[in-house]
Amino acid sequence: MMKKYMLLCFIALVRSGQPATKTEIDTWSKANDSVAPLVLASNASALESNSLVCRGGGSADQRRVIHPLFFSSSMAALAGCSHVLCIKRFQCYAAMMTGNIISLGVALAEANVSEAKFRSSLLASFFAGTMCARSLESRSAVCKDKQHHKVVAPIVAGVFAIADRIPDHQNRKLVLLSASYGLVYATANQASNATITQLMTGHVTKLGAAISDCVGKTNRCANTGTITSFSILVSFTIGSALGAMVARVGQEKPLFTILGFIYAILILLFRG
Repeated sequence: MMKKYMLLCFIALVRSGQPATKTEIDTWSKANDSVAPLVLASNASALESNSLVCRGGGSADQRRVIHPLFFSSSMAALAGCSHVLCIKRFQCYAAMMTGNIISLGVALAEANVSEAKFRSSLLASFFAGTMCARSLESRSAVCKDKQHHKVVAPIVAGVFAIADRIPDHQNRKLVLLSASYGLVYATANQASNATITQLMTGHVTKLGAAISDCVGKTNRCANTGTITSFSILVSFTIGSALGAMVARVGQEKPLFTILGFIYAILILLFRG
């Protein structure tokens, strides 16, 4: 193909403005005829790939059933509910490692070996859950199928259900729950482009900066990040209130089994 164009250019330079012969015109026409289908096919392919987004086809990100803001807000509400349930029933957190790290530091300072071991086990199990989520995601990326959420969801539901059958006074129940929460929120954070939904300090900071900008006339337009942070904060608060209500009336009910299934459904809907 390129040889034909180079030949035509050479002929044009040599003839230096003289009228083209019939042979040259035929050669040029044949070259154009051979290029046109390729150009049309390329444009058709581009249009097809763009239309996948509108139709909801293509990759898992393009086939989301629920909106990212709804997903983040729902995960925040479940996090608030989980935190309250854990603190009411176990007097410690299974999904928020900041509190466990503080308690570990206090236990070490007070030479409380049993408490230090317990807090370390929670941290290790949460860490193991995040490692598992990352491993599944990496294997999915290598295989180019982006289907790791279909593996994570049933694991989450199963581990929550198993943990719920263990008596509250046994530490292994919290260890299993911590691993489950590590798996859940590592997957959720990756799916929502590193949006943290179980910790609120960053969102409060972001919202405060946005309000300051609005008051100071620096930027009166609320961006997507500000709206997301506001929605997550409100959802977290609502989830915490619901968690307190549920903890008061549902002591004997399989609350963590229910939470596990809701987590699993959200992950499947958002990524599938």
